[in-house]
Amino acid sequence: MTRTRRSLAADARDAVLFGACYVALDWASYIYPLGPFNITPWNPPPALSIVWLLLGGLRYAPVVFGAILIADLVIRQAPGGLPLAVLTSLILAAGYAGIAGALKRIFKFEGRLHGTRPLWTFVAVTAAGIAVIGALYVGALWAAGYRVGDSFASAAFRFWLGDTVGVLVTAPLLLVAADPAGRARLARSWRKPETALQFAVMTAAVLFIFEGGSEEPQRYFYVLFLPLIWIALRGGFSGAAVASGVVQVGVVLGVQDGTMQSLAVVELQALVSALTLTGLFLGVIVDERERAAEQLQRSLRTAAAGEMAGAIAHEINQPLTALNNYGRACQLMLDQGDHARAELHLTIGKMLEEAKRATEVVARLRDFFRMGSTRLETIAVERLADSAQRIGVRLNSSGEVAYSVQCDDGGRTVLADRVQIELVLRNLIANAFEAVAALPPERREVAVMTRVPESGRIRFAVTDSGKGISRAASESLFEPFATGKAAGMGLGLAISRAIAEAHGGSLSGIVADHGEFHLDLPLEAEDE
Repeated sequence: MTRTRRSLAADARDAVLFGACYVALDWASYIYPLGPFNITPWNPPPALSIVWLLLGGLRYAPVVFGAILIADLVIRQAPGGLPLAVLTSLILAAGYAGIAGALKRIFKFEGRLHGTRPLWTFVAVTAAGIAVIGALYVGALWAAGYRVGDSFASAAFRFWLGDTVGVLVTAPLLLVAADPAGRARLARSWRKPETALQFAVMTAAVLFIFEGGSEEPQRYFYVLFLPLIWIALRGGFSGAAVASGVVQVGVVLGVQDGTMQSLAVVELQALVSALTLTGLFLGVIVDERERAAEQLQRSLRTAAAGEMAGAIAHEINQPLTALNNYGRACQLMLDQGDHARAELHLTIGKMLEEAKRATEVVARLRDFFRMGSTRLETIAVERLADSAQRIGVRLNSSGEVAYSVQCDDGGRTVLADRVQIELVLRNLIANAFEAVAALPPERREVAVMTRVPESGRIRFAVTDSGKGISRAASESLFEPFATGKAAGMGLGLAISRAIAEAHGGSLSGIVADHGEFHLDLPLEAEDE
């Protein structure tokens, strides 16, 4: 019972607040009325009604009807009498409820304009719904003997334009205010000096249009597009919604002196609708692009973590295998008694060295994947060639691939992070083995050769007898997620190139009728 009373009290409070806001908005937008029923060129209360019904539910439709009726009685004094006021209020309330119901139930609108599709849906459904409401509203007045303007079509259009502009300008602001993420973004943006400058420029542009001495401000309305585009590009949808609201307030204040013709005000509102749609869609596209970039970064981090895990698993496999062998040797030595103490001590030392090596591998790969850092040391080219030989032997356990490593420059040295360069070699050699896997056994060939393509550099050329790289594929070869494998993230080559470039070298794929990749690394100064 207590909970029910609290719910009823909350509903009553919300109803009173909504009614007060509806009447206040209706009064504020009461400019350049048309006909005895005062159809205005800007009518924001429908936006308040539609958003409230969207977020709160259709159970508030009677409250919307009451607010519309009260506003008609208070603001317009119900020129057609109470029965006609009740009828027109019913038409409006039912129409707004119909728009909200269609958005929520048919089009599954979630109350957030977070993409171009939801925005298109909202604009199309509200514009079509308001057109129907306008026809019914003006039709009811004409049926009762009240002419609104020169023609039915003109009056219905004026009604549609005023309500549509009101919804386009006001509803996005209300939806942003109801969305915690939208409010948070607005709060962050207003902490930046750029935001204040943006809206100062927008305000100055509005003042220029209406206070610049021209009797036709619509002629200079295009000036407002420049600050609006700036705001939408930097502030996204939330910034564009606020900027459109500023423009609408400026238009309302600018026409308050009553010197403009009614048709000029209608033209201005048509321009406001075009401006608003431009800003909203541009802002939504900016938000979508930012979300896509954030998702890409998250995907890259996840995929990089997977690549790091695979690299670490491969690189520490050898020290773990050695630890296992040394551990078994220690067990055998313990069984032999005290005379094996010296050998036991030596074996335990080797175990500690292998454990240190495994720790170093993990630390170096982690540092690169997190920060892109390297731990440079002097390494003989021959040692890297030996690593390539060891990697190929592991991958070629079945012996079905003709694998060779040719090193003619073994005496030269490079300054590099051994673990990271071995990771690049492993990736290139593994790709080469995959490229020849579908070939007949007699045609499967993979080779690693060292060359000196130019002074000061050493090249590791990894070749295979596969079909090679096409010119079209070469353009996206090193882009993240560009892969031709059935299973794979397409990050191996992207990460390998990043490692090569972090060493001052390069990694390139050669367009040819066979597979060939070149890993170039700078030699140490004394080897040049």
